[in-house]
Amino acid sequence: MIVWSGRGFLSILILFIAIFLFISILPETYVTQCFVIPLYIAAIFSYIFGVKWNRTLRVFIDKETGKEINFKSNHGLFWINMEYWGIIFPAFALVMLAQSLDKQGTELYLNIFLVIIGIACLGYFGINLFKIKSSTISNPQFQKNMASEPKLSFVKEEIVTNKFENEDLNQYLPK
Repeated sequence: MIVWSGRGFLSILILFIAIFLFISILPETYVTQCFVIPLYIAAIFSYIFGVKWNRTLRVFIDKETGKEINFKSNHGLFWINMEYWGIIFPAFALVMLAQSLDKQGTELYLNIFLVIIGIACLGYFGINLFKIKSSTISNPQFQKNMASEPKLSFVKEEIVTNKFENEDLNQYLPK
């Protein structure tokens, strides 16, 4: 059973589509790479769109009270936010590559190249996620009011609490 919230299912969908694509493109001798390359593609997708979508703050304004109500987006897969799958997928890929180190020739050089790409993904995504989280935690205003976070994008909408306020509701009842 796949559990997701928001658009989190897209991470696993991109992974499966890429796996089926690479299985049909690459020859049978490159079985490991048919899974490693799609894991990297899914990692890049999950990281970029996870950071973008999970950093959106929706601000609703209640017409009756005039108060602002803040809702932060949550897009995840298996209770883990999408941007963290950008670290998990390359880690899986590196484990798969470590199991196939006994290869020789061209496949060995391809595996070494893929290991370098995986380590670069882990490093880049990990450092950037650490910067994002440390800027959020170190900002005391963020804990009081989420609207003060400068990296969040805002969408303002109004909540209509009673749209039939001045209208006679008896006209809708059966006679």
